[in-house]
Amino acid sequence: MMTEIYQYLNADTELCELLEHSPQEERLKIFLGRPQSFSPHQVNDKGSFIDYPYIVYRVEPFSQAVMTSDYRVQVILVSSDDILMSQISDRLLKLLDFTKPYVERPSNVVNDTVVLNSQLQNGGSLQYHENENVFEQIQYFLVRVKG
Repeated sequence: MMTEIYQYLNADTELCELLEHSPQEERLKIFLGRPQSFSPHQVNDKGSFIDYPYIVYRVEPFSQAVMTSDYRVQVILVSSDDILMSQISDRLLKLLDFTKPYVERPSNVVNDTVVLNSQLQNGGSLQYHENENVFEQIQYFLVRVKG
């Protein structure tokens, strides 16, 4: 499920343009777990990732006790520009909240896994971190898959 989320987000050209995400040019902006850089211009002198905006996501089974096809997907969006953050957030909602009527999503079939439903559970508030001069938004989605 972790690679399917990446491939689903990576398939959307509008999201990739907003993030300036380009795997071919080693400008990665969608990460599983934590941001990491393969290019020296994306880190500061302390080795911290500074190439804003970017998305970090985590995938957890909704239930640990039994086999499940339901997952909780946490999406953390970080940007130094609040207007750009709003545009990226709107795009993420269009892609990941199937309860909203929107027809221009990438295919819901990824690597033989069918995304049956996805909806925003909670989140969306904006935080500002003064030390880094960046905005952060966390969203949680409930994703049900088959396959």
